Amino acid sequence: MKKKITYEQPLNDRIRYLLRLEYLFEGLYYGLKGPTVWDSRYTLTWLNELLELLTRLELRDELLKELEQHQHRLERWRTLPKVDTERLGQLQQQAQFCHHQLTQYHSGYPEALTQYALLTAVRQRGSIAGGCAPTDVASYHFWLNQPPKQRVDTLIEWLTPLEALRHAIEFTLYLLRNNALKTQERAHAGYYQSTLEAVAQGEYQLIQVHLPDDHPCYPEINGGKQRFSIRFYEQPDAKERPQQTQQEVSFELSCCLL
Repeated sequence: MKKKITYEQPLNDRIRYLLRLEYLFEGLYYGLKGPTVWDSRYTLTWLNELLELLTRLELRDELLKELEQHQHRLERWRTLPKVDTERLGQLQQQAQFCHHQLTQYHSGYPEALTQYALLTAVRQRGSIAGGCAPTDVASYHFWLNQPPKQRVDTLIEWLTPLEALRHAIEFTLYLLRNNALKTQERAHAGYYQSTLEAVAQGEYQLIQVHLPDDHPCYPEINGGKQRFSIRFYEQPDAKERPQQTQQEVSFELSCCLL
């Protein structure tokens, strides 16, 4: 089976922010796997980006409410024909676990974390090209030269209180992505548009386009609550501007709802 690339477009700001947070958490935990100084630099930079976004959002109460809705929704799914009750039970347990974890989460923690001296120093110098060089931030240079385990343990200690948030975001996006209307579509001369009809099962919140990883085109998706459009572009040379293809493009479309 050919590997596919999935392109996503959120249909509201709430899902857009959840996708950004998911992206930052993934980058953080990827960097944590590495023992080198550059892995720790990478992780600290992404942590500051994550905190910048978290301090602008009030997520805890919104996610708690959403997790409660997920639990009610999953219970209703038990009445559907041919439902996998074992898998449904696992999802219900996961929803309950995420909800319990999130009740223990302190919403002021990200703001407090931004005040840590090392993070503040890196954040203040990070906007300057080369501003975090060893000659510019001695405290950072000192920390980076501590044993790898010590550095990783410090980062894990700082990130652990954010785990409840990460799990709730991952679970919400998992349910959204796996509750989708999937169709095979064609874009004529590289353009496709469609409407989103109201459905009783929920509200469309995310559009996905799936293409083989060797496909010569990529999509740009624009949309709102009622309609969306997709334009497919070719860019054989990264030095040149992309151009909308004039070819017919076959693709898999997922309209995800909750």
